[in-house]
Order: sequence, then C-alpha cells, then structure tokens
Amino acid sequence: MLLFICLVSMAVAQSQNSFYVSLGVGAGINTARTYDLYQDATKVHPVGLGKGFAPVVRAGIFLNDFMAIELGFAYRLGFGTKIDLPGTPLGAPTGNLRYSGNMLQLVPAILIQPDFDMGSVSPYARVGVIVGVLPSIKCKIDETVGNVNQIAIFKYSGGVSIGGSAALGCDFDLSDMLAIYVEIYYDAMAYAPTKGKYTKYTVNGEDKLGSLPTNQKEVKFVKDLTGFVSDAGSPNQELKNSYPFNNVGLNFGVKIKI
Repeated sequence: MLLFICLVSMAVAQSQNSFYVSLGVGAGINTARTYDLYQDATKVHPVGLGKGFAPVVRAGIFLNDFMAIELGFAYRLGFGTKIDLPGTPLGAPTGNLRYSGNMLQLVPAILIQPDFDMGSVSPYARVGVIVGVLPSIKCKIDETVGNVNQIAIFKYSGGVSIGGSAALGCDFDLSDMLAIYVEIYYDAMAYAPTKGKYTKYTVNGEDKLGSLPTNQKEVKFVKDLTGFVSDAGSPNQELKNSYPFNNVGLNFGVKIKI
C-alpha cells in the first residue's frame, strides 16, 4: 500500500501522464475447497467460497508509455453451495445447508501494457494485492431430526482478508477515448473470521432466537482456547480458521481514456 501511494504521487507530479477509468463485471468459479465447514460421519462435503459475481470499477494512471498503476473496487457476491444432509448415522439430521461468501475488495495494482503495434488491440497484464473489507460467510440451515425442524442463518464476520490478484487481458479500442476490455483473472486469498452469530433461528416455525443464551447464538473465534470457560452471558469461543476464496474467472467492460 505504501508503494502504491508513492507511485501515485510520482505519477500525479507529471502532467503528461494519461488517465483511465473502467467499469466492468465478471464472474468466477472457485479453485480451492474447504472441507471443514461441515462433515458427517460418512462423507466430507467440499464447499468452495470463491465462486461468485463481481462488479468492478478501476481508475489508473500511466507512469510511462507501458506501465500504469491503478486502484480497483469490487464487490464479490458469492454463489451459494448446497450441502444435502444424509441423515446417517441413525439420529443425524436430514435437510440441507447453503454456504456463500461476500466481500468488498480494494485492489491496488500495477498494469503492464506494451505497444505491440497491433492496431486497435492492446494486450496487457495486471498484478495486484487484494484487501478484503467487510468480508462475511453466510450459512443457511434447514435440518430436521425426528419431528423437529430447525431453520437458521449463521453469519461469520469480522477481520480483513488479504490476497493477491493477476490478470491477462486485451483492450479493443473503439476510439481514442473509448475501449472495451476482456480479461481472464485469478484471485488467491483466504479469510479468517473473528466472530459469528445466529441471525435467525426457528423450531417448527416458531422464532426461538430471543430465547437462546449468548453463548449459544454468538461465537468469538480465537487462536488459543487456553483458560476459556464458557459463560451463558458471553459469546462462546472456538478456534479461528481460514477459509479459501480462491477463484478464476472472466471480466469484461468499458474503459474511458483521458
């Protein structure tokens, strides 16, 4: 981040530099799976949190004829992953769980775009850092044991996610100031929530959230459980864990050059 600020200061100090702003949208599929969000006695259920839909806005400035620095803003809306609960062994719940992850992303990056004399087509490469702000994971629970049905929503939140991003793409110039772009990207990042809580809990259709003690509806994720003693009036504590948001996908949009 400090390097990015220094580069911006250098670029602004030189009036001959050109600016650009782009607006696009993309979608990606997860390339990593987490196995510990849920597992029953007979089968591990992989859950990928990286897949999703992401609108993105970027603004950049060229330091010279082929290298630019930029800052991107994206919001990843995660696609849900459904897990069917098999009901085995005897007495285990039946039903399903749905996991999804959302995240606002700040992406400072360096873009390399050499002039290959290809007319209106300009290939480029980008590499940057992802700072995930306001990340969250939502689990929707619908399970039945015997004649008791429970429907709940548990939300993991807190903390900041850090990762990296790389992309290969092309600008297709429509005029001196307007272009469309298409790129393939890869994001590598993980998220370790610091807290979690139930935001919904019903039993056979009746709201029971208000009747739960704090240690049954709220969780604090920590690195060490040494000395922890559960108390009904305080959040429960569990060991902190990281969940992968790795994904690969396709972005496209428009770019305005100033």
